[in-house]
Amino acid sequence: MEILELENIKSLPYSTVATIGMFDGVHKGHKFMLQELNTLAKKHNCKSAVITFSNHPRTVLDLKQESNPIELLQTNEERYNKIQESNVDYIFTVLFTKEFASISPKEFLDILKTKLNLHTLLLGYDNSFGNPNNNEFKEIITKGEYNDIKIIQDKIALFENEIEISSSEIRLAIKQGKIRLANAMLEQEYSIQSKVEKGFQIGQTLGFPTANIVLPNNKIIPKNGVYATHILYNNKVYESVTNIGYRPTFQGKNKTIETFIFNFKENIYNKEVKLMFVDYLREEIHFDSKEELVQQMKKDCEDAKKILS
Repeated sequence: MEILELENIKSLPYSTVATIGMFDGVHKGHKFMLQELNTLAKKHNCKSAVITFSNHPRTVLDLKQESNPIELLQTNEERYNKIQESNVDYIFTVLFTKEFASISPKEFLDILKTKLNLHTLLLGYDNSFGNPNNNEFKEIITKGEYNDIKIIQDKIALFENEIEISSSEIRLAIKQGKIRLANAMLEQEYSIQSKVEKGFQIGQTLGFPTANIVLPNNKIIPKNGVYATHILYNNKVYESVTNIGYRPTFQGKNKTIETFIFNFKENIYNKEVKLMFVDYLREEIHFDSKEELVQQMKKDCEDAKKILS
């Protein structure tokens, strides 16, 4: 698979079947679409292509971004790697700008026809593109083609526990601590990849030395509380328990992610790890003494081990 910037493409020597979207999370619904994309490409003897944005459209269109920035399920690298697992031939990235947002649907399809020799465009059932302030998109969908390009809009929506699967629903589930639901929609454990930094070392004094995970920028952080987790370090997965929050027992002021790794004694300061959330155990609470906290931490470890075993 190749990852290329759409603006740098002049004209491909072969035809493509493409789909377009943000694909944040590359969840169960996205995977269904990508399978369909590959099937169509093979049927028409074309290359399969995903057109996606290198920045979320909300960063341009949402006027409240400064006070309420969007938090994503994946970094670009994670998203591209996950799309690659579906065996598409190409990813074409687009920088979403106000100028791009103003392009009409027909103008955009003309661009794709020239650059990608587009044969078919596959869209999700709720997907659209181009400036919404005209009726072109509806006309194109109704007709099912434009400029010798076949336009197919999928009619299928997938559900998990009677909830329609979407990136926004997965973000909401993670924010609410419904990690099992989010993972079912993602078909994998929600994860955060970051470095370990030196923290306050309070866990060390309590007999539970923790890895202090640097909070990543613009990536959604699960609800404050305690979680059963896996942690990947140096190509090996370890069982762990993780606390997200402000350490109320010690009057903490900044949010932290602290992970106690079972049967682990290595020094991993400044090392890269991947923290994977399995289940929500309890809310973060204030304890009146260190002894009470230690007893609860022991119980958290027992509960986490039952879930992870």
